[in-house]
Amino acid sequence: MSKMSSENEVNDPTNLDSLNTDELIRFGLSMPASLVQQLDEWRKEQGYANRSEAIRDMVREKLIAANWQKAALDPASQVVGVVVLVYDHTTRQLSEDLNRMQHHHHGTAVATLHIHLSEEYCLEVIVLRGNQTEVLDMAEHLISARGVLHGKFVPATTGADIT
Repeated sequence: MSKMSSENEVNDPTNLDSLNTDELIRFGLSMPASLVQQLDEWRKEQGYANRSEAIRDMVREKLIAANWQKAALDPASQVVGVVVLVYDHTTRQLSEDLNRMQHHHHGTAVATLHIHLSEEYCLEVIVLRGNQTEVLDMAEHLISARGVLHGKFVPATTGADIT
């Protein structure tokens, strides 16, 4: 086999299954110059060394979102996400309620980081893992608890489908 046909096979998207998954593949990408300029400005602001690193992270982010959409169709699939809460711990029963929710769903709430921001305010980061319905339900309950000043859920990945 000639070197040319070998290179064509590597660059043939229908042939990628036979490659080592850690192998880097070089391919062309076309976009308007103004978009490339915006990409370069953004990647420099974010600290990316080059376009490839920035685009890899963008693709991973879209794949994670797509995996969350697929997980909605498969009740057995496992997902992971993070809830971030800011609250006034002096709000009556709030700390106890948040703690009780996590203990009640100990299989879903797998880790918690609690930070004292001031004498009154706390930041809590809670890692959730389970099927998508369990994770989203728990996130909604935590975020909507009376006294939570700010709450956000960030879908993440188990890493199984992302490289």
